[in-house]
Amino acid sequence: MIRTLIIEDEQPAAIRIERLLKSLEPDIEVVGVLDTAESAVRWFQSHPHPDLIILDIQLGDGLSFGIFDKIKVDSYVIFTTAYDEYAIRAFELNSIDYLLKPVDESRLSQSLAKFRKFSTAQQNVNIQKLLETIENRESRFKKRFVVTITGKIKVVETENIAFFFSKEKNTFLCTTDARNYPVEYSLDQLESLLNPAVFIRVNRQFVVQYKSISKIAVMSKSRIRIETVPPSDDEILVSSARTSEFRNWLER
Repeated sequence: MIRTLIIEDEQPAAIRIERLLKSLEPDIEVVGVLDTAESAVRWFQSHPHPDLIILDIQLGDGLSFGIFDKIKVDSYVIFTTAYDEYAIRAFELNSIDYLLKPVDESRLSQSLAKFRKFSTAQQNVNIQKLLETIENRESRFKKRFVVTITGKIKVVETENIAFFFSKEKNTFLCTTDARNYPVEYSLDQLESLLNPAVFIRVNRQFVVQYKSISKIAVMSKSRIRIETVPPSDDEILVSSARTSEFRNWLER
């Protein structure tokens, strides 16, 4: 029996993974389904470690890497992720496998075959090396912006920015407490400075943060309207050219 733990904060995704696992491998026993890093740490403290973990990178209470900082995990790990090719290379080298979300049945089947190969050969997986690689990758993105307003300098943490917008050839950021500040970057430049798992360019005027989105309305097959908290003075429409990308980004 392959004792398997699923750590995934999106219930539909967790249900799908469990269903696929059981259909692909009849000898899989799902020993638990958890949705936060904190609950995972508690679980590991009071349960035997499973043979295999299906682990989402981004959980409701932050990145799942924090689990490994608190607990030594002696299990094989298959990550589900939406990271770019650079980070994916790290997963290929230092973990059993990675799965891009939404999880595809054939790819999951390949990952399970890889797990059997690793476990039969008793080959160790260098999780710590993987975490170091990903942490280095995360350091590439801006963690704060320095803005000048009325002769004073203010530092705004990136996590406290709801969205960026352009207006009259200038670029501004809007904080989660509804304050607007000018920034010395174009939206094109910001796309390469911001973490694509958190921010997305939805049209020529807006780059929005995932957590700021409060409502999504489908107006037509190729038109989507976004509402944010705090709200924008201008309507935010996902451009038709970016609709498919936006839908895929939401499923990460």
